[in-house]
Amino acid sequence: MSWIRSSKGLALLAVLVLTFAAVGAVTAASVQADAPAEAQVGEEITVSATITDVYETADQWQLNGTTELRNVTGWTVTKVTPSGEETTTQFDGATDFEVAITGEENIDHINVTITGDVPSVEDYSYDPPQSFVAADFNRVQGNNVNDIETISVHHYTEESNQTRQVIDEARQAVEESDSEDANATLTNAIGVFNGGGENFAEARSLAKDAKNTAESAEQSAQTTQLILYGVGALVVLALIGGGIYYWRSQQESYDKLR
Repeated sequence: MSWIRSSKGLALLAVLVLTFAAVGAVTAASVQADAPAEAQVGEEITVSATITDVYETADQWQLNGTTELRNVTGWTVTKVTPSGEETTTQFDGATDFEVAITGEENIDHINVTITGDVPSVEDYSYDPPQSFVAADFNRVQGNNVNDIETISVHHYTEESNQTRQVIDEARQAVEESDSEDANATLTNAIGVFNGGGENFAEARSLAKDAKNTAESAEQSAQTTQLILYGVGALVVLALIGGGIYYWRSQQESYDKLR
């Protein structure tokens, strides 16, 4: 009886596994993206993507794309067949698009390109660096929307980039030292950075203090180490000298006995 129950349980588990596997496979389309890793606010950038494995899970669906870029010139969506035949659709000035995918089109891959300006930063973050969505692709089937790929780009201002560099230098110095004070000051600098643009000057000042504290601690540790080496050398020399003196005194005592 228990074996039958166990078998039913295993069968149910197998069904659930297959169900979850099918759900997970909904977004099986693959994306190869070409986008800058980072860009300055207001800079015009172009993001490109190639979507493959178009029919891996379904022959009929909608490809949706959205972006947080500003002043968008538009999307260019090109469907390419195995023979190289292309069908291009333009979405001028749009921040999103949607195109139908059908099996009759015999699509090998889809090339998507968008150009626009990098948006301003709403929330600054040192780690991980703040970013925006340059392009987000989704598979739409009825009421189901599944994410295929999200392409994010780190964006910054001239001042935030300068502040990040100062904090990076301080962070390296702190990591090379064992100063708790320097680490605490660096933590404060990062917290101030995360607070936004009006605090960047304070963040840089704190970072410089952390760096100076770390370097002083490192220099002090090196000096202490050198002193210990010196003391150790003196102790060794003293032991050697004492040993020689003892040996000679023993020799003199032996000669007198003779």
